[in-house]
Amino acid sequence: MNSDQQRVLDRFNFVFILIFVGIAYLFFMRLPTGSCSAPKPFTDLRHCSLAGFSASNIDLRGTQLDGVDITNAKIYDCNIDGASLVGANLSWSSLSGCSIVDANLNDAELFHTTFDGGTLNYSQFRRANMFGANLNEVKALKADFYRTYMKDIAMEESDFSGSNFERAFMHRAVLIETNLTKANLAVTVLTGAALEGADLTQANLSLALLNGARLDGAKFIDAKLANSRFVNAHLSDTDFSGAIWIPEHLQKLIDKNKVHH
Repeated sequence: MNSDQQRVLDRFNFVFILIFVGIAYLFFMRLPTGSCSAPKPFTDLRHCSLAGFSASNIDLRGTQLDGVDITNAKIYDCNIDGASLVGANLSWSSLSGCSIVDANLNDAELFHTTFDGGTLNYSQFRRANMFGANLNEVKALKADFYRTYMKDIAMEESDFSGSNFERAFMHRAVLIETNLTKANLAVTVLTGAALEGADLTQANLSLALLNGARLDGAKFIDAKLANSRFVNAHLSDTDFSGAIWIPEHLQKLIDKNKVHH
């Protein structure tokens, strides 16, 4: 066998080994099929319909729920850490008090879904429909809401420190007394939002729209405000100390209302 033939054989063997390892990985890592009536953690539930499902303190860690119908469910104080719910439909469902850490809810239907009192740290909600959802008193550190539709969402007294809201649509969002320190709100629509008492220290609001937003008592300390819009925003005791790239129209509002800057 000459050297060219040997090289071809070596490449063939290498590709064969890669394919074998991939198949073996998928086989051994595949979750077992779970029970729809009594779901357990680390099972594949994609064949189920959980519409109207009711349970409390249930353990659904690591489950595969992609595309599953979970509408009108009442699942209280549950654990869904690490679960995959890509494209799942949870409209009108309540997951109050649930731990949903490092879960994937990208492209999920979360119309009027309730997450009140839950923990959503590191979870992904990219491009999800969260119209009218409730996320009050939640802890969602470094969660990802990129391009999420969040019109009329309620997010009062919650902690979204370090979370990503880039290009999210948050028209009339209620974020009263919410912690948004170091959050990314670039190119985010917050027109008419209620941000009274919210903390946006070191947040990035570049190109964000806050027209008509209520910002009484809010903190924008060291925030980035490049090309943001605050037309007709309500400022009273609003703190812009150390904020950078303050647009001219906002500076006029600050001077007019004699707020901190």
